[in-house]
Amino acid sequence: MKMIVAYIRPAALERVAETLKAIDGLSGMSVMEVEGFGRGGGEGCRDGHSDEVTWFCKRLRIELMVCEAIFREVVEAIRESAWVGEHGEGKIYVLDLVEAVRIRTNERGEAAV
Repeated sequence: MKMIVAYIRPAALERVAETLKAIDGLSGMSVMEVEGFGRGGGEGCRDGHSDEVTWFCKRLRIELMVCEAIFREVVEAIRESAWVGEHGEGKIYVLDLVEAVRIRTNERGEAAV
């Protein structure tokens, strides 16, 4: 099993979600609002429609737990649908997921995902 963590621009969420919904075997995803900076150090990040420059850029963090069979497809779907060719589009991380447990049924492993 794999855990996929992706940081994307808020404007890309609808495209990314629609692309991911089409993948067979994907059971869901979580989305959180986050702020941070990357290589640019936050320079040039603007808060929405304001002219105020901030240290932190607003991004969304997407988390998905997926089986080995589809993780590459999921990563490529996120990359393609979030891409517009500009700096600061985000990152995707893939981690090994040691265990998953569904609380209600006590299913474990891929059955819990």
